[in-house]
Amino acid sequence: MSRALDQDVAESLEEGNRLDAYEAISALLLSRPGGGLLELEILGKSFPMPDGLYVLQDGRAAGVSKVGLVQAFLVARQKLAAHLHKTAALDDGELFSTTAVILLMDPEYLTAANTRKRLLQKLTSRRDSTCAAVLENEKHFVDSLLTSRLHRHTKSPTLWSHRRWLVRLCRSLDVSVDVASDVVHVVSVAGERHPRNYYAWCHARFLSDLDPEDQGGKLLAAVKDWCWKHHTDISGWSFLYYLLSARGSPGSAASSATFSQVLERVRSLRLANESVWVFLRTLAASGLVGEKEYAELVTVGHGLSGAAAAPTDQRVLRSAMEWCDTYRLGR
Repeated sequence: MSRALDQDVAESLEEGNRLDAYEAISALLLSRPGGGLLELEILGKSFPMPDGLYVLQDGRAAGVSKVGLVQAFLVARQKLAAHLHKTAALDDGELFSTTAVILLMDPEYLTAANTRKRLLQKLTSRRDSTCAAVLENEKHFVDSLLTSRLHRHTKSPTLWSHRRWLVRLCRSLDVSVDVASDVVHVVSVAGERHPRNYYAWCHARFLSDLDPEDQGGKLLAAVKDWCWKHHTDISGWSFLYYLLSARGSPGSAASSATFSQVLERVRSLRLANESVWVFLRTLAASGLVGEKEYAELVTVGHGLSGAAAAPTDQRVLRSAMEWCDTYRLGR
C-alpha cells in the first residue's frame, strides 16, 4: 500500500473515530489466532465497511479498512513522535502497538523498525525465561507482514533486514531457528506473493548459511519443489543453484541428481523459458556436474531448439548452448 492517499480516502479521514481505528488495528496485529501467521489484506473503496468497523476477521485471515488504517497511522505516528521527543512516555506494549500500525501502513518507516529493535534488545537483555516468547512474538508479526497479500511488504528491504537482525538476535540468545521451515513458510510464500523477489531469496541465502549441512536434505527438496511450481521465476532457480554450489563438490550426487531431474522434466515438458535454462547452463558450466550431464544437456537443448516454433524459444535455447560452451569449466 502506498503512502500517497487517494482523494476519496483523504476526504474520508474525518469520518469515524481515529482512536477506535488505532485500537482495533493494533489489537489485530498483536494477536495470534490459531497460532499461525496472520493473512492481512487492505480493503479499499470497493469494499465498503460499516461505520465504526475497521477490521473484518475470519480466523487468521483479516481485512483492514484502508481509511481506518490511515486514521490509525496518524494516531500511531503522533504517539511515537511524542515518545521519541520525550513529551510523553509509552510503555513497552504501547510501543509495540504503535510501531506495528506504522509498519503496516509503511514498511519502509525505518524509525519504527529501529524502535522495535531497541525495545527487543532491552527486553532480551535480562536473558530470562521470557526471551523466547518475546522473540517468537516479533517473528510472528514480521512474518505475517512478509507473507500477506501486501505488495510493498513482501519485497520490503527494511522488513527483510529487520528479520535478518532478528534471526541473529535469536541465535545469540540460543533461541533455535528452523532454517528449512523459515524458507518454506516465509521466503517461499513471499516469493509467491511477489515473483522474482530479490530480497526474499537473499534472505534465504542468509538462512541457508546458518545450516550448511542441511541434515536430511529437507531444504534442497523443498526448494526444488518450489522451483517446479514456479518454473519461470529466476530467483528460485538462482537460490537452488546457490544451495548446490555452496554445499556440493564437483561430481557430487546432489548436483548430478538435481541436474538430471530438472533436465528430464524440461525435456518431457518441452520447456524453453529462460529461467530454467539459465539454471541448467550455469550448473553444467560450473564443474559441479560431469561430462555425461553436459552431453545430455547438449542433446536436449539441440533437440528442443530444432522442434521450437517460436523465435524467442529458439533464441533462449541457442543462447544457453553458446554460453555453456564458452564458459564451461574444465573443458
